Amino acid sequence: MRTSLLRGALATTLGLAGCESVVPVDLPTHTPRLSVAYTLSNHAPPAGERDFFDSRSLYVSTSQDVGNINRLAGRADATVELRDASGQVVEQFRPRGRGGYGGTDSTQGFYVPRRGYVGQPGQRYTLRASAPSVEAVEATLTLPAAPIIEAASYTLDPAQPNYYYRGRLTFSIRDNAATTDYYLAYAQILDAAGQPMGIVEQEYGARNDAELAIKLTRLDLSQPGYLYQTLPISDAGRQGQRLNCSVDAYLSGNFSPIAGSAQPAFIEIIVSSIPADTYEFYQSIQRFYDTEGNPFAEPAPLRSNVQGGYGLFGGAADATLRIRL
Repeated sequence: MRTSLLRGALATTLGLAGCESVVPVDLPTHTPRLSVAYTLSNHAPPAGERDFFDSRSLYVSTSQDVGNINRLAGRADATVELRDASGQVVEQFRPRGRGGYGGTDSTQGFYVPRRGYVGQPGQRYTLRASAPSVEAVEATLTLPAAPIIEAASYTLDPAQPNYYYRGRLTFSIRDNAATTDYYLAYAQILDAAGQPMGIVEQEYGARNDAELAIKLTRLDLSQPGYLYQTLPISDAGRQGQRLNCSVDAYLSGNFSPIAGSAQPAFIEIIVSSIPADTYEFYQSIQRFYDTEGNPFAEPAPLRSNVQGGYGLFGGAADATLRIRL
C-alpha cells in the first residue's frame, strides 16, 4: 500500500519557507484482527447506558489499517466467553442495541452479559472471542483483592453558595506493603434512597497543568467513560504507605436548588484495584493523548493484553465508602 504525505507544514517548521514536496510512503500490509474491550469487576455487570460503569461493558470491533479514515464499526456477530481457572464457562454475551443520534441504535459492537456473573477477587479468568473471517483472540487476568478506603470527608467551600456543592474531597487508601498494587478512584452522587443522581467531578485545571510524571503518580478522581480522564496510579516505591487523595471537586448531576426537588444526600467513593495490564493500558492512553499529535514527540504506542488481536481485558476489584452530605 502506498500513500502520500504533504510536507509543507514540516518544511515551515524547519524554516524552509515556500518549500514543500510530496513523498510516497510504503505502509505495511494490514491484516484485520479482532479488537475487544471489556472490564470484569467484583460488582454486578453494568445494566445499561446510564449505569455509572457502562464503559466497562463489552465492545467488539475489527481493526482498520492506518489509511482507512472511515469511522470504526463494531460487529454484532462475535462469540465471546468468559472462563474461570478450571476452564468452565461462567459468562456469555449477546449483542445489545444502543441509543444513538435521532433515537436509533448506534454502531454495532456493544454486548451485554447473559448470566450477570460477578468476578471473584483472587481468581484467574480468560476471555475468548471469535468472529467470522478473523483470527480468534484471548486474554487472561487475575482479579486483585479489593482495596480498603479510609478517612473520607467532603468539606463544602464556605466562599461558594451551598447549592453549588463545591468543596474539598479527601480520602485515603490503606496500601498493602507486600505487593505492588494499582488503583483507580471515582466518586458518584446518591440521593436519600441510595439511587445514583450524578458524579463528583474534579477541578482539572491544576492536573492538566502538571507534568505527566506527576499525573501518573498522584491519586486523582477518574471519570468513567472518558479515556483521558481515566487516571491510574501505582504504589511502586511506596508500598505499605497510605495513599491520599485531596482534591477540589464539585457535584454534577440531575438536581437543582429549587425547593422540593431531589437533593444529593451521599457521595459514594469507589476505589478500584486493577491488574498491572489494566494499569499499563490506561497509562499508555495518557501518554498517547499527551503527545497531542506532535510528530517529534517520543512514540507512545498503546498497550494491549489481547493475544492475536488488540484491546483490553481489564479487571477492577471495587471498594466503596459513602459520605453523608
